[in-house]
Amino acid sequence: MKIARTLPPVGYRVHAASLLTAAAGLIRHDRYREQILQPDFARAFDRRTVFAVSSGKAALALTLRALAQLTGRRKVIIPAYTCYSVPSAIVKAGLDVVPCDLAEGSFDYDHTRLVPLLRADVLCVVSVHLFGIPADTPRLAQLCRGTGIFVVEDAAQSFGGGSQGRKLGTIGDVGIFSFGRGKNITCGSGGLIVTASEPIAAALGAVTGGLRSSSFAGDVASFVTLTLLSWFILPRLYWFPAGLPFLRLGETIFHDDFPIRWMSEFEARLLRDWREQLSVLEGHRRLNAEHYFANINVLAEGVHGLPQPARLHRGVPFLRLPVILSKRSDRERLVFEQDGKTLGISTMYPGSVAAIRQLAGRLGDSSYPRAEAIAQQLVTLPTHPLVTPSDRERICAVVNQCSGRDGEARMAS
Repeated sequence: MKIARTLPPVGYRVHAASLLTAAAGLIRHDRYREQILQPDFARAFDRRTVFAVSSGKAALALTLRALAQLTGRRKVIIPAYTCYSVPSAIVKAGLDVVPCDLAEGSFDYDHTRLVPLLRADVLCVVSVHLFGIPADTPRLAQLCRGTGIFVVEDAAQSFGGGSQGRKLGTIGDVGIFSFGRGKNITCGSGGLIVTASEPIAAALGAVTGGLRSSSFAGDVASFVTLTLLSWFILPRLYWFPAGLPFLRLGETIFHDDFPIRWMSEFEARLLRDWREQLSVLEGHRRLNAEHYFANINVLAEGVHGLPQPARLHRGVPFLRLPVILSKRSDRERLVFEQDGKTLGISTMYPGSVAAIRQLAGRLGDSSYPRAEAIAQQLVTLPTHPLVTPSDRERICAVVNQCSGRDGEARMAS
């Protein structure tokens, strides 16, 4: 354990006043989630039906169960490089994971590989807006139109984001969001399902009919956890939890035995001023990302070998700023040798979906070279409001030092 000022890769501080107000509101018994929060989100996203549940994984698992009830199909196509929560939710729903490799220089699908997978046994394709970068969901929706294949938007890392005048999460047939720790806004846990489709809404109503809310003890545990997090997320203290191996902070874990319940009243109340929270947080994320674009050499010069230049992504409130280094050795040097971890510089998912041990034998023999390359070369830079101007300067300096002109870093589109 190294005692030093340490930036978390993601996150922000939930203030004590918000925690106390949310906890005090529990005695009102006014069904805040059902009567206030869900209608508020429905208005904000212009969706008739909204379900606030226990996590983003729960939201996706419930969505997949509902869609499967409508068609009986079982296969779910996902990007071969994505958060492990996505395939874990598919397994939880009792369905089959079908990875598809990525386009060159992108976190989105390689459509030359995707189109042959769009067969009659496919339930849905998941469009993932990773790090807040909009995927090409309209193109995906056009490909699936008339095939009986649903488009599910995974907007877990892009709450509040938009593309071409439309809110992310509202372009496909159904959208899911996450309010877990480290997401765009948080209530500690929590997820959201939004849809404008009456048949999907009816199926969701059926699969959520037996859900329970958390107990009072569960709300107390959430309050205590978030209170501790509000202190230990601070850079002057984060070294302590980061140095405790049993917490497994920063590890990517495939876990398909997660609870599925309604969002608790305590969690719902923490989101009561979500618009104001989001506006402030997005401002910090845009500011920090713009500084990186302007002062990290390879980002300032533009993207090399990618179909779109990095400047087209300016204005996105990146949850983290993803940068692909030209060599794995550059990444290891940046994160570990140059003490990048104390600056919140982090690796991401350790391999493609095909590398997940629990899925061995379920995915066939296909290879996913672009997903594996990203897993080996990607680093992320922190954009959250705990990053100071001094932190930004140090981050730019160390990335410039480790990438250099002969070790080009690229911003994935």
